[in-house]
Amino acid sequence: MYEVGETVRYWGVKADGLTWMSAEAMTGRILRRNADGGTYVIEGRSGAAYVVPERLIEVRR
Repeated sequence: MYEVGETVRYWGVKADGLTWMSAEAMTGRILRRNADGGTYVIEGRSGAAYVVPERLIEVRR
């Protein structure tokens, strides 16, 4: 489980029921955990918010 405000790396996003994977890790900040318990809303570097499955997130090192 990740904390709100924590900076993380993520490897894809979920949109329209599909998961889109990225070859490179992206960096963002956790805005909130969704009620479904399996996804988070992450603010990317561009300022846009993305829904990301928990399995695609790791703590930034």
